[in-house]
Amino acid sequence: MRDYDELISFLGEWGPFQRLIFFLLSASIVPNGFNGMSAVFLAGAPEHRCRVPPSANLSREWLNASIPREVQGGREGPSRCRRYRLESLANFSALGLQPGRDVDLSQLELEKCLDGWEYSRELYLSTIVTEVPCKLLPTSFLPHPQAGTVLICGL
Repeated sequence: MRDYDELISFLGEWGPFQRLIFFLLSASIVPNGFNGMSAVFLAGAPEHRCRVPPSANLSREWLNASIPREVQGGREGPSRCRRYRLESLANFSALGLQPGRDVDLSQLELEKCLDGWEYSRELYLSTIVTEVPCKLLPTSFLPHPQAGTVLICGL
């Protein structure tokens, strides 16, 4: 087999044209870093909770109590994925019962977020998570740590 240098000798020496092409191709890679970092801002998942539609016809007390409380990251807050069954809450509200006093909330049946989510606007005004209709997303859509690796492999 012939020597590698002998095989590519027809291309010529490393001259100004090769240097120009090398640096132009190298410079074209710089924007890829911006593309990778954009996922931090575009795919951020803000704080969220189940949405309770206005058509649920709940009193102010039952509206405030419609989302169960749970501990997330060492803090207690509204559940992200569950709410109390709205039909039950509407019945209790119509009867004039008070949550926590007349009805034990821990005994109520829970359901998934059937009407979407309400998102906090404190950190992000808009992200992919808040803008794409929830029917298009899987039920557990959150950015995964491997997403950056997959992005880089695709480039």
